Amino acid sequence: MDINEFSVFSISELSTLLKEGLETLFPEQFWVEGQISNLKTSRPGHCYFDLVEPNDEPGRAPAALLNVALWRGKRNQVEKVLSESGNLTLSDDLHVRILARVDFYPPSGRLQLIMDQIDPSFTLGQLAVERERLLKQLFDEGLLEKNGLLQVPDVPLRVGLVTSVGSAAHADFITEISNSGFGFTVLEYDSRVQGENAAAEIVLGLEVLSSHNPDVIVLIRGGGSTADLSIFDSEIVARTIAELNLPVFTGIGHEIDRSVADEVAHSSFKTPTACANALVNYVKDFSDKVSRLSDTIFERAKSVIDTETRFQNETRSKLTKIVSTTFTRTENTFNDLARRVSLTAPKQLNYQNNRLVELERRLRVLDPVNVLARGWSITRRSDGQLVTKKEQVKKGEILITAVSNGTVVSTVSDQGETS
Repeated sequence: MDINEFSVFSISELSTLLKEGLETLFPEQFWVEGQISNLKTSRPGHCYFDLVEPNDEPGRAPAALLNVALWRGKRNQVEKVLSESGNLTLSDDLHVRILARVDFYPPSGRLQLIMDQIDPSFTLGQLAVERERLLKQLFDEGLLEKNGLLQVPDVPLRVGLVTSVGSAAHADFITEISNSGFGFTVLEYDSRVQGENAAAEIVLGLEVLSSHNPDVIVLIRGGGSTADLSIFDSEIVARTIAELNLPVFTGIGHEIDRSVADEVAHSSFKTPTACANALVNYVKDFSDKVSRLSDTIFERAKSVIDTETRFQNETRSKLTKIVSTTFTRTENTFNDLARRVSLTAPKQLNYQNNRLVELERRLRVLDPVNVLARGWSITRRSDGQLVTKKEQVKKGEILITAVSNGTVVSTVSDQGETS
């Protein structure tokens, strides 16, 4: 190979040619679209990031990447435009269209884009398009309302909380819960809620807390820009919430739009405080229901007791009246009988006494002794049989005759004679 066939350049010469060639090829600014990654801010206030074209295959390296520099003066202008257009801020994973120029810096051999402006409508449009695509896909798969169909316990006192522990949102939530006076138990998982890897941390927090079987899981953060809150439009966060077997409440600090996480959650609230208040109201409603039921039971029991007491008192009164009436009647009857007895007893006694005297007189008249004294006698056979007819005796039979002063023994000589 003849070395003279090719040009020979020093590094500085080649670098200069490359710089001049790029400036000739791209003499003016141009728009370029991509996704922000590895955003960093230097101490003087300059921003540096990678503008990448994501690979169609998840998990693979970007299909293309360019370094971007945004000097402090331009950065202030860009941030103002983003804020006024939709409360956006520069952040990782944000899809942007930037106005830039190519710059090649020979001392380091670095090729980069110098950013001057941004098109906020492109970013907002990309966010909206992605959001609508994800919502439709979740709806088609039956996941949009799946978590919302889960039953919230009557007393959700055991709460799993995914948030940035120590943040204002965390403090607001805990304060509201603590001031309720109810015995809440809060299981906390400290997670980033914006920036790189925040979605993965939120998903891990949801899964870890789910394994501890709380009554509900709460996902909260404070207010922020549209870009800051875009993490809650993440597909992986939305799918995790939808697939959990526990109700998920969200309290994401934005007053206007609802995130995809809000759409798939069981219940969504505008602020962490409102989310905590909703849980307190669940418990308060149940407590009030128990109190009302207790009052109802007490009133019914009191009514039954009062009715029973009235019945007993009425029964006692009736029984007392019946007993009193019966006693009075019995007493009157007894007194009447006593009066009658007192009036008739002497006559009855005199009558009965006269009867006894008459009977005694008759008995004396009929007494055999008295009969014998009047000359009568009583004859019996030797076997004691009374003889009233002569046909009762036989000749030679011994008879015993009782007279007033003794007995006479005789022998029958003939039925017409005795000896």
